[in-house]
Amino acid sequence: MSVAVLIAVTAGAVVASKFGLVVWASLLVLLAAYFTGVSVGRRTAAVSVLVAIAGFAVAATFVAGDWWSGFGPLIPAALLAGAALGNAVRTGRESAAIRAASTKVLEELGSLLGVLRDPVLDLDLDSLLDDRVEVTVVGEQRSLPAPVDVTVYRVVQESIANARKYGTGWVQLTMEYEPDRIVIEVRNERGAGAPRRGSGYGLIGLRERVALVDGQLSAGPEGKDFVIRAVL
Repeated sequence: MSVAVLIAVTAGAVVASKFGLVVWASLLVLLAAYFTGVSVGRRTAAVSVLVAIAGFAVAATFVAGDWWSGFGPLIPAALLAGAALGNAVRTGRESAAIRAASTKVLEELGSLLGVLRDPVLDLDLDSLLDDRVEVTVVGEQRSLPAPVDVTVYRVVQESIANARKYGTGWVQLTMEYEPDRIVIEVRNERGAGAPRRGSGYGLIGLRERVALVDGQLSAGPEGKDFVIRAVL
């Protein structure tokens, strides 16, 4: 579409050159070439501009005679300048997008390496439990991939710590082994004045860790209880 507009505007510039409106026509041509440079690839923009210049030169020679005298060369110059500027803007946008995407990938890779290099070597869940934690295991326990195993440990660790900090009474830990996933639920009653929303920094970090292994984590009130649930 932008190439068609460029050709149409250049054709109009041929007519404008006959009536001495070259300066105004060159501004329109500049804008059309700029949007062409922004919208299409470098090669397409270059070919389009060269065709437009050649077409203008031939047509203007028949319509306006010696168009190359006076302000006539402004039209080809505007075509070249506009396309070059548009291409520079397009390239800059693509470089910004590539840089942002690269940064995001590196951040996620660093987080993943953090999971894989987790200092926890002995993932003994029993070490996290005490007499106030009631544990229920549903399904047949099985070995989990190392990143998931570490994430399970961290979910239980952070959830129990959260419950001990803000909750009262018993902590109920349920681990349900399903055929293709494991569901972890930590539930306890919250005391008066305890936060009722799952937006603390510890839970935010936990969500990020769970997301790295394609899991989901929710945290919030259910009745009188506060429930943290992870699906991995």
